[in-house]
Amino acid sequence: MKKIILLSLVSLIATACSNASLDADGFPAIERASNSEDIKWQPEPSGNVTWANYSIAETDWNYRLLLKNTKVNQWVHQAPVTVKVQSVIRANRDVAYSNAVVDVTKGATFSVPLKNNAHFQIIHIIDENHLFHKVIRRGESITITASDLTGGTHVYLLARTRDTGDIDDLHRRQGLLHFEANSSNPYVAKNFASDDVIEYREKLIHNAMIGSPMEGDKGFGVDWDDVDFHHLNMVTAYGWGGLSSDTIQYLDAPALKGDVPECSEWRVPNFDVDEARGGYWSVTMYGSTGWIIADDFYRNNDQMRDNGDDTTSLFINCGDVAELAPYSLEVKEGWAGMARIYEPTDWKESLKTLDKARHTPLVPVVK
Repeated sequence: MKKIILLSLVSLIATACSNASLDADGFPAIERASNSEDIKWQPEPSGNVTWANYSIAETDWNYRLLLKNTKVNQWVHQAPVTVKVQSVIRANRDVAYSNAVVDVTKGATFSVPLKNNAHFQIIHIIDENHLFHKVIRRGESITITASDLTGGTHVYLLARTRDTGDIDDLHRRQGLLHFEANSSNPYVAKNFASDDVIEYREKLIHNAMIGSPMEGDKGFGVDWDDVDFHHLNMVTAYGWGGLSSDTIQYLDAPALKGDVPECSEWRVPNFDVDEARGGYWSVTMYGSTGWIIADDFYRNNDQMRDNGDDTTSLFINCGDVAELAPYSLEVKEGWAGMARIYEPTDWKESLKTLDKARHTPLVPVVK
């Protein structure tokens, strides 16, 4: 199975040390070393949201957003993603999301059953620093407490259930997701203004669009020592709640963004996925700020053209060409596409395929 790992290939150094103490504002006092190239991509603060605390502020924003309409320790099962239904930035159409904020002060157990559950489904657990990133797959169960986290007492659940087109079965499988928490303390919001978080996020997304390095395997980590701080902040802005490379790989290919093209083809090598775990791959189109803005914004690999030579083609703006229209997406000014490979067979072995896809251009179609 082949894998997609995030984005550009520039190595920047950022060291994250112990988070045991707090700074004057009550945030983890983490020393972070930055070289000059790293510093050039650091935006000016927005209010009290800074380069040093952005991943915490963005995570707090997501916790608060969910808890506006629900309580701690309650599932919210989302409908499949549309322009009007988006619970997280850069959401994906081929899964339906289920969300919860869970108190783990006294421990909580999380489970995904295997019985009567034939398609991809996971619970993704994220702590208050946008770290931890534990994944529970079908047939698995895990118990965690606050001492297992890098900080805080609550976790965000971002469960994903594969949407096969049967809405009744989708709802049934979402209902299989399960957790039991031994405490139900409310989540205490941190002192960040939502407008400041959004402004700082948009600065980082702008930097990503103009070339700031961003690699998922350096940004999605278990703890502070597991991430490069530059990449942590970039992936937090560009795709908060993303998964680590052994579960899903992301490709922000240069060809899939920028100017609106004429009818064009993106022909890439097939990606090797673990079908026993429900593996597949897809492409989703977003606007310049990371939210879906068009009605026809998604194709999975079954909805692209199989070329019969171990390659697959996605077409852009070819809706007026009858034989290509079923495989085509329409894009608008400022568009940016994201490819996702779910459950790569061996993600470390798939880098060559990923690199080929990353450097595959859009080729105009001669009508």
